[in-house]
Amino acid sequence: MSKLQLNISLYPWFRAASDGHAWITVFFLYMSQSLPLDQVIELSAVYYLSVFLLEVPSGYFSDRIGRRRTLLIAATALIASYCCFIFGAGFGWFAAGQFLLAMGIAMQSGTDTAFHYDSLKALGRDSEYAEREAKAEQWGMVMLAIATLSGGILGLIDLRLAYVFSLFSATVMVLLAWRFVEPVHADESNAIPQSFARVVWDCCLRLRDPVLGWVFAVVIVLYAMAHIVYEFYQPYITVLQLPLLEASAYAPLISGVVISVSMFGGAIGARASMAWQMELGLTGVLAVAMLLQLGIVAAMAVAVSPAVLALVCLRNFPMSLVHAPVRAAIAPRIERRQRATYLSIQGLAERLFFALLLLLLASGLQRGAPIAESTLMSILTVTLGIGLASAIVLFACSGRIRRALSGEPTGD
Repeated sequence: MSKLQLNISLYPWFRAASDGHAWITVFFLYMSQSLPLDQVIELSAVYYLSVFLLEVPSGYFSDRIGRRRTLLIAATALIASYCCFIFGAGFGWFAAGQFLLAMGIAMQSGTDTAFHYDSLKALGRDSEYAEREAKAEQWGMVMLAIATLSGGILGLIDLRLAYVFSLFSATVMVLLAWRFVEPVHADESNAIPQSFARVVWDCCLRLRDPVLGWVFAVVIVLYAMAHIVYEFYQPYITVLQLPLLEASAYAPLISGVVISVSMFGGAIGARASMAWQMELGLTGVLAVAMLLQLGIVAAMAVAVSPAVLALVCLRNFPMSLVHAPVRAAIAPRIERRQRATYLSIQGLAERLFFALLLLLLASGLQRGAPIAESTLMSILTVTLGIGLASAIVLFACSGRIRRALSGEPTGD
């Protein structure tokens, strides 16, 4: 087996190991054990600020230094992060853990899928990328489902054990990344390095491509709608006032079950993604994903029912449905030395748009007021209106995008 072929064989295992985030189920509960609420919120801010600062530079680092090295750094940062949470105590240790966690996730973001495409392209098998990326996405979602459920179960014994599970997964990441080889293309090995500012600017100019610009905008809206569901599902559960869900002794397990079911839904979406694209095309798959995501928000906005909570568990299905088709549309349109940077810029734009949406929603609320049913319904209704308006504008252009994808003139 050639070394590049080994990359392709090991990649699904790497993606699975990289999604062993058992801590997702218990992180808030774990930090709340020893810290007051205001410091727990500050620790969340440390994480999001670190991701914001590292997202795009990490993509440039990957394009300049190499995919393998970047993935090794990502896995090592995750190991260090989990050690901070397992062996450390207090705000300082947890803040270091949050920063290292953000570094690991930012370093991996965009680099893993770029590494996969580069390896296939170097072997002349880039036509297999979409199908293989969909399968790797499925592996990752299944692992995430197992990890979050395991984190909930382990949390009943000791919340720290969820981080031990994650530490084991990150260790496997290092071992697999160590066996990777850097995919190098003969036509790019002697390319003159570009400055960070120039690469970022060139990536932004890529958005003039009708397909890239349209996909960029659609994915941003989809990301925001999916994360609105995630952000407000806990207040929604509170409004439901179900006795079982209020049982604090079982909080880790309940959280693990809800998240795990959602991830299994994502695995189903990843498995179906390429078949749906073959049937509907890229614009059709994105349209279906948008309708499904808006449908979940609409259900939450108009009804308070346990049945809606079941729909909330499907929030990962639409996003997983589009990941592989979107990456397959992007990868060939971006040159190798800018690919990870471009994907990082897309990830940063998604987070910025969502943050602005949250600020907009918060601006209409009375300060200090508790979350009431009417308030929650209003927030979700406004969000639904923004999502619907954005979708109408974007998909009004879908015919032009379909022509661009098929190589027909776009009228430019």
